[in-house]
Amino acid sequence: MKTLLAPLLLSLAMTATVFAAWPINDECPVDHKAARPIYRVKTDEGFVAFCCTDCMQKYSKSPGAYPVKKKEVAK
Repeated sequence: MKTLLAPLLLSLAMTATVFAAWPINDECPVDHKAARPIYRVKTDEGFVAFCCTDCMQKYSKSPGAYPVKKKEVAK
């Protein structure tokens, strides 16, 4: 039982690290579909999420061509 505890805690810590930084957008800036947090790129403003890997690659090649619509913050 003790041998399983260390890998379990490590897995939990890694999962928390992956999902700690949420993207600044809800919509893919390339295809305007719903963004998925698993496909993201780090920018100066934060993480930008995309709907798929193709859009992520297109954005990475020319980020200025695809303006990012940021999430609206609830007041």
